[in-house]
Amino acid sequence: MSLRIVIPSHKRHDRVFAKYLVNDPIICVAKSQADLYREYNPDCEIVTHPDEIVGLIPKRNWMAKHFRELFMLDDDVDACKRLYVEKGESARVRDRGEITRIIEELHDIAVMLDVHVFGFTSRISPVMYDETQYLALDKMITGCSYGVRYNKNVWWNEELRLKEDFWISCYMKYTERRVLTDLRYNFEQKATFVNAGGLSAIRNQEEERRSILLIRKYFGEAIRLKGQGNNGREKTKSMVQYNISASFPF
Repeated sequence: MSLRIVIPSHKRHDRVFAKYLVNDPIICVAKSQADLYREYNPDCEIVTHPDEIVGLIPKRNWMAKHFRELFMLDDDVDACKRLYVEKGESARVRDRGEITRIIEELHDIAVMLDVHVFGFTSRISPVMYDETQYLALDKMITGCSYGVRYNKNVWWNEELRLKEDFWISCYMKYTERRVLTDLRYNFEQKATFVNAGGLSAIRNQEEERRSILLIRKYFGEAIRLKGQGNNGREKTKSMVQYNISASFPF
């Protein structure tokens, strides 16, 4: 089955920035929003889901079952950048054909390795790039740009409203022990808290905290609040309240 590049969107019919990055993107929206999206995005295929599917996490569950093999780009993603650049070189990948090829080649590797979640790094700076390790099976993916190959383990917990990328990374590490991450490229998106539509209506620190605690409930001590050491004690006097990391024993 061929890979489809899908942009889940909600109430951003006039701001689907990700469609300019790749060839032949599909925009996935609620049925009631379809006419507006078709009017503003005549160059894209629009696929609709029932209006009863509310929220990004239920939408991801629906898309995974519907498309089976897909790569998801958040609608506010507006750049793809190389991390393996020298000082003075341009990091931005501007050719949509090249970006499409980068995504498709990572999918091909996932198929070859029989990995069901694949994506790109959240690292943002070339100084963070390790040229001896450009692919990994033990890292996390970033939520704005990742793909799935549907099977019974590709499932997002709909109790969550945020941190779904962290959930799927942890769940796949728990069930299949591997997530494929390409450490050479990073996808960037507009500022999370200022771009109206999408998850902006529910994304706040209290909801982030609730989602983090729920993830920790399921995965226990493998989930660490940032600023917390391996022994569970604070490394700093003031703990970062709304961010986490994961360390799974293999």
